Amino acid sequence: MWLGNGLRKPGLQFGSILRRICTKSCESEVKTRPVDESAKVMRHLHFSQLMPFQRGIDIQEKFVKAQLDIKELYAKIRRRTAQLQQEKGNVSLNKNETGILERIWNMKPNPIVLTFEFEPTYTGGKRIKKMITEEQISKYEEFSPLAQRNNVKPKFVQVERGGQVTFHGPGQVVAYIILDLKTFRDFPAKCFVSSIETATINALRNARGQEDDGMLDVHARKTGETGVWVNDKKIASIGVHVRRSITSHGVCINVCPDLSYLNSFEMCGLPNSLATSVKELRPASSITTKDIAVSFVNELAKVIGIDVVERAELDDIEL
Repeated sequence: MWLGNGLRKPGLQFGSILRRICTKSCESEVKTRPVDESAKVMRHLHFSQLMPFQRGIDIQEKFVKAQLDIKELYAKIRRRTAQLQQEKGNVSLNKNETGILERIWNMKPNPIVLTFEFEPTYTGGKRIKKMITEEQISKYEEFSPLAQRNNVKPKFVQVERGGQVTFHGPGQVVAYIILDLKTFRDFPAKCFVSSIETATINALRNARGQEDDGMLDVHARKTGETGVWVNDKKIASIGVHVRRSITSHGVCINVCPDLSYLNSFEMCGLPNSLATSVKELRPASSITTKDIAVSFVNELAKVIGIDVVERAELDDIEL
């Protein structure tokens, strides 16, 4: 079962068996292609229940660690082989040893996208880590939204993604993307961010709800600032972290949040910008956060050249 690496899967819902979705026939702007077998299938875990932000971070870190551990084990074996060759001359791996090494590498996890809807949380990126004051943090944590008044009070959490302050909360899709950039052709971090932007734009245009009301058809765009915009308002924020070519964090898409959480403060270091949402732009749409999550992951797979997505829906997962 692919939920390996010490993870168990309580709460796997009836009807949420892995589904394989072919994207090969869909037309899209492909920015890269997998160069490793482990990268040819994308796995999507969608968490269906509102979740504390720190819980989501802990789940993400477990999957990041699985990627890093396999990579480090493989690198140690390679370094030891090179050392033996230097010490003893023409030393090479025999067929059995080569097979063991290949089996270890085949344990490498596939690219995975974790999608969440979080309890109200303001998060600080690395750019404001040393600058933010206790007074500023108190303002975030004491804020009362205009519409969603029954929500729990916001928390402020410092994280290791790029960027400044942003908000994660009910009515948003937060997608954490965990993959090895080196398992794709010519795929630096800058292109990875561009791929997230493109996938978000495509998802907002092509997403469909459970009711038969056609494509969402929101026309979003890129600007000189990181993220995705509709006219002069921001609909998605992006912040990523890369550690030894393994990515984490990703994108937050506004589906139907209380926009006062975002528009009452300066978000992402942009003092003159406001946020918008799918709900504000298409008030009659039946689109849900799950619909946007599914559409985003499918579009991301297309953009980075992955032909198959496997998906499971969970309430939670034991670490």
